[in-house]
Amino acid sequence: MSSPLYADGVTDISIVGTTARIRFHVLEADVANPKNPPKPAPAFTVAMPIESLAQLSESLPRLVQQLVESGRLKRRDPEPARTG
Repeated sequence: MSSPLYADGVTDISIVGTTARIRFHVLEADVANPKNPPKPAPAFTVAMPIESLAQLSESLPRLVQQLVESGRLKRRDPEPARTG
């Protein structure tokens, strides 16, 4: 079995042909100036068929709802739309 992977966030998702690519990043400290906020650095990419991406997108709302109901996640109010 391979080692577990860790990411702080999703950088982007792209589609190439019938393959979805999800790029993840980790947050790295600014060694030269530790007072600066951490910056995203590439971590790894997950490639999957677009059908699998669709299945993933269908299951995520249920997972979020379970996390909210268990108190492990709090929903944020949507930010107001910017005008002008």
